[in-house]
Amino acid sequence: MITKKILILFLIILVLVSSAVSANSLWSDNSANFYQDYPEYKIGDIITVVIEEDASAIQSANTGTSQDSDYSSSGGTDFLDFLPFFDFSYSDSESADGSTQRSGTLEADITTKVVKIDDNNNLEIEGRKQVKINGETQTILLSGVIRAEDVNFDNEISSKRVASANVEYEGEGPVGDKQKSGLLTKFFNFVF
Repeated sequence: MITKKILILFLIILVLVSSAVSANSLWSDNSANFYQDYPEYKIGDIITVVIEEDASAIQSANTGTSQDSDYSSSGGTDFLDFLPFFDFSYSDSESADGSTQRSGTLEADITTKVVKIDDNNNLEIEGRKQVKINGETQTILLSGVIRAEDVNFDNEISSKRVASANVEYEGEGPVGDKQKSGLLTKFFNFVF
């Protein structure tokens, strides 16, 4: 009988000890980042910007104008009877509708350098990336201002977190040349 009581007591102690051992900690791996210091950036340090830009714009305009004029005169009297009676009326109306829609998407990674640190510890960055494929040269230029705390621990920042961002994407080569208007097209566009 005593062995049963000892066995039950042993099992209860075992359950209590094992449940205490498997309890979740109040400290997690993610909370360690909250207390971790951000690196002190210096001029010349490198930061990668992940460009994820979607831009779209729609513009529309409607115009309507109309104008009416009426003028009438009676024939001359007395010594001016040689002047005939005349009537004149004029009406004009115009309407126009127009709309423009433009959209673009740019996704790329560009490594930038810290070129200036302001009084608030904001980092001014600049970067240039040039890729040449099949005779086409693609150039991406990026500049702007970022906060050090927005840079993740992989040393990357989203382009959506770049203030005063200036992103330029240019292409040169045979395909880019075909996209440009010819001299005759430019002349007709200028005239008309």
